[in-house]
Amino acid sequence: MKICFAIRVVGLIVCLLAGGSVALADELRLRDGRVIQADEVWETTDIVWYRQGKVIASVAKADVVRMTRQLASDGAKQESNAESSAPVAEDKKTPVGAKRKVTRLWLKDGAVIDADSAWEESGRIVYRLGQMQTHVERAAVAKLAVGIEVTDAAPVAAVASDVSLRFSTGNRNLDGLIVYNATRYGVDPMLIYLVMREESGFNYRAVSRVGARGLMQLMPATAARLGVRNIHDPVENVGAGTRYLRSLIDMFGGDINLALAGYNAGEGAVIKYGRRIPPYRETVNYVWRINTAYRRAVGQ
Repeated sequence: MKICFAIRVVGLIVCLLAGGSVALADELRLRDGRVIQADEVWETTDIVWYRQGKVIASVAKADVVRMTRQLASDGAKQESNAESSAPVAEDKKTPVGAKRKVTRLWLKDGAVIDADSAWEESGRIVYRLGQMQTHVERAAVAKLAVGIEVTDAAPVAAVASDVSLRFSTGNRNLDGLIVYNATRYGVDPMLIYLVMREESGFNYRAVSRVGARGLMQLMPATAARLGVRNIHDPVENVGAGTRYLRSLIDMFGGDINLALAGYNAGEGAVIKYGRRIPPYRETVNYVWRINTAYRRAVGQ
């Protein structure tokens, strides 16, 4: 069966990622004296991400003193010093039109996901798209193939203020607020946009039946915890909502689906159900709609 073949292939990926014989290649030295060794290190605007086995975590770029990378070609190490006049490292983006190899997942609903990497754990397929890590249930995967060559298109949304975005709330100032907070907290601006669209439809006066308020539909208790004084103020609301989303992403090891479930149902519900999406119809549909919209946006 096709799904059995997919599972065997993903099992091979798990062995490659988590096998004990693979030496840690990259190293981060932090200002507080800690040294982090990792299988892989990559960067976004102000965050340094690293992978240890199947766990993905991050530190603020400002906290990194030195980064040492193992070059795959000749085994030589490349170092960058955060104390130099240059930043720790520039975000290296694949040029538009460049070819790269991906792991492609065909879902039973007809969707196709081109992931940077993928592996199987606990009955689901976990995959990574740039800095975003998320998952689909294994039963939803019809077929999987490793090493598919694709040509990169233009990015979905740019965080640079001088580049036109691939999304719009209909309000230029609100678009800028999304980009500002995306850059500040290291969250994909498209993800913030989709959460806001789902939560409030871009209405800063929105109030839900359970009392969530504003553009990012913050509960009053959550807003108070995040230091919000005026819950309907777009600047405060979007800033706090993005910070909360960032904290959920970190809490659940970079898994965006679990972060979205926590945003909708509360992090306690996700933990209660074994760090899986709680079986609430509203939450399941919420996560699926945003996840599907994100994949379609990336596909464009």
